[in-house]
Amino acid sequence: MASLYLVLVLVSALDPGFTYTLDVEQKAVIWPEVYHMKGDTMNILSGIIKPFEIWYSKEANKSRIDYYGGIVKHYYIAATDDDYGKEYVINPVTTEEVTNVDQCREEIGQTEVTNFLPEVEGYTFEGQETYNDKLVDVWKYLDIEEDKKKTEITLIVFRNEEGFDIPVLKEIKASNLWTGTLSSHKVSRFYDLGKPELDELDYSLEESCNETEVMSSDLMEQLHALPTEVEDAFTSYIIRHGKNYENDEHEMRKQIFMKNWRNVVEHNKQNLSYKMVLNKFSDWTDNELARLRATRPAVELVGTVPFPHTEEEVDQLVQELPENFDMRIEGYITSVKNQATCGSCWAFSTTAAVEGALARSNGGRDLDLSEQSMVDCAWGFDNMGCSGGTVDGAFRYILKHGLPTQMEYGLYLDEMGRCKLENMTKFYNIRGFAAVPPLSVNAMKVALYKYGPVTVAINANERVMNYNNGIFFDPTCNDDSPNHGVVVVGYGVRDGVDYWIVKNSWGEDYGEDGYILFSATENNCHLLEGAFYPIV
Repeated sequence: MASLYLVLVLVSALDPGFTYTLDVEQKAVIWPEVYHMKGDTMNILSGIIKPFEIWYSKEANKSRIDYYGGIVKHYYIAATDDDYGKEYVINPVTTEEVTNVDQCREEIGQTEVTNFLPEVEGYTFEGQETYNDKLVDVWKYLDIEEDKKKTEITLIVFRNEEGFDIPVLKEIKASNLWTGTLSSHKVSRFYDLGKPELDELDYSLEESCNETEVMSSDLMEQLHALPTEVEDAFTSYIIRHGKNYENDEHEMRKQIFMKNWRNVVEHNKQNLSYKMVLNKFSDWTDNELARLRATRPAVELVGTVPFPHTEEEVDQLVQELPENFDMRIEGYITSVKNQATCGSCWAFSTTAAVEGALARSNGGRDLDLSEQSMVDCAWGFDNMGCSGGTVDGAFRYILKHGLPTQMEYGLYLDEMGRCKLENMTKFYNIRGFAAVPPLSVNAMKVALYKYGPVTVAINANERVMNYNNGIFFDPTCNDDSPNHGVVVVGYGVRDGVDYWIVKNSWGEDYGEDGYILFSATENNCHLLEGAFYPIV
């Protein structure tokens, strides 16, 4: 009888549709200590598909990730007793003199070697199933935040002959429980597992790394114990946003999260004109935020065309303007985009202004122009791809070269790619650009109403990063310099308070559907200091 029972169990287990759940207490994900594999991450909402190849060796204390077939490469070396940890970034550069020449940049600050496989704290084992003719383990995480937001994560792995788990697929879905809409949906696939050769982890074999530009990053802070409430919030935050930390990095991220958590809680208690929320940026270091907020202020507030009105004319014209003006309602503004982790706000803010100006001139026909073309090709105009740029430099580039559509140039990569202008058949040009007289609310209103969207450089401080809704005003925002490019698309009055309607490039899940309303009081966050608009 016992033999018959064993046979029945074996037959059932071999059934492709059979699911056998092991004791949850006996299951744990065990990642390999050395690996080489390929994969891709698809952002379902943005359409970005980001292929990658990863190498990792715990013993060698080195790892590497390439994007888009090696167009961009990151080498990571852990810190030792004798030296700081380092990251080497290799990417192509195109200026007015050279095209697609590789550049190597060194960044100091790595403590432990970067492991690219996801952290699985908080996951539960759901059972086994057949995936691509292979028996796999299914792990899931579910988090519901105050009946507002639901985050579901599915991780599929298989156990190899050496006893390690190999990732097959990871899917993250976040949805708004009130509206039912998805705020995030990403799928990562992993394949072609192997073991790395040591040469593949050696940055010094890259010819472009013979001479490197060194950039320092101070990543570690004083570590303290966290209250249980914040600890629980941080654990939920890690899972909800799909974070993946090394051991001591985990502690450092806690400290950043704790600071932002307290800021948000204390701010929202005050019932001010705007609300803050913890979001995908709430554990980022200053160095990482600097990459995202990567617009540098213009050296001179000078366009190629002078502002056409005197101060007296502006004061007269503003009397004839409507109290509220929103170019979104006029149909001139394209949908909110997402620069993701690339410091390309300078490209998104200027491209958005050109798109709006062209729509005003052609009867409201929206064009989706290519930010990626500027990330790839505008290095010769005070811009550095994903490492930042200037608004006036971007407009000077557009004036000379124009912009192709995204459809012709290709999708946004969230990385620096190779310049492809020679393959384009159609460019959309501007005739020039003008600077709005600084510190003038009236001049900004006139420029918006008469000429279209205005690109500005602001200080995107921690409060801006965590903005949720309402009219934003922060008296400390002008303490630091402008660091982020956005585009103003209108103005209005609410409860007697004048405000600007500002389109950001951090996705529709930021702020008010991707927008932030800035108070027009006291040059809030430097908004009135470095403003330019294109002329088409």
